[in-house]
Amino acid sequence: MRCEICGKTTVFGKKVAHDRMYINARTPKKIKPNLHHMMVDTPKGRKRMTVCTRCMRTLRKHETL
Repeated sequence: MRCEICGKTTVFGKKVAHDRMYINARTPKKIKPNLHHMMVDTPKGRKRMTVCTRCMRTLRKHETL
């Protein structure tokens, strides 16, 4: 699970459980990037790539120029 353009991957963090104003427990959690498959124009031709949504947005923006 990696964006082929920017290299965004899974990030690890903590899930915090609260009891009123006190923190009870911290358990590990994974934050996965929002990846999609997309046809991208490369110098060698069109290629199917795994791209995060942020890169998809940037590609769409620059294709119209």
